[in-house]
Amino acid sequence: MRNDYKHLKSIVSPGVFSLGQEVDIAIYDSTDLGYKAAINNEYSGLVYKNEVFIDIHFHQPLKGYIKCLREDGKVDISLQPDEGKHTIATGEKILKMLADNGGKLPFGDKSSPDEIRNKFQVSKKVFKKAIGVLYKQQKIRITEQGIASV
Repeated sequence: MRNDYKHLKSIVSPGVFSLGQEVDIAIYDSTDLGYKAAINNEYSGLVYKNEVFIDIHFHQPLKGYIKCLREDGKVDISLQPDEGKHTIATGEKILKMLADNGGKLPFGDKSSPDEIRNKFQVSKKVFKKAIGVLYKQQKIRITEQGIASV
């Protein structure tokens, strides 16, 4: 860990953050579980590796979201907003990508989690929820080749 992060508090008092709150973060170290992140340049929190769908670069400013305020005073952070907002944002991203690609994308239920993560920077679960919502709203069709605009 670089000295720039020695000042971070590892314990957060109750009431400082609320669940889902957007915060400014910078990843500064990695552990077996995930990545240590400076929260608002004041506190230290953890982003779990299995919840990261983008390339991580140390010290890069990112937006994070308070995922869990643990009983021991430590904070877990997500790089995605709560699932409902994240699903909506992913749906909007999918619609834009469809528009930019002639109304068709070769992604669907059979796509691998890695393909989805690389293309959309989300988990397969969030992607499937987003296309499900778009399908119910009759904004997309699900085809053998993937998804298409209506």
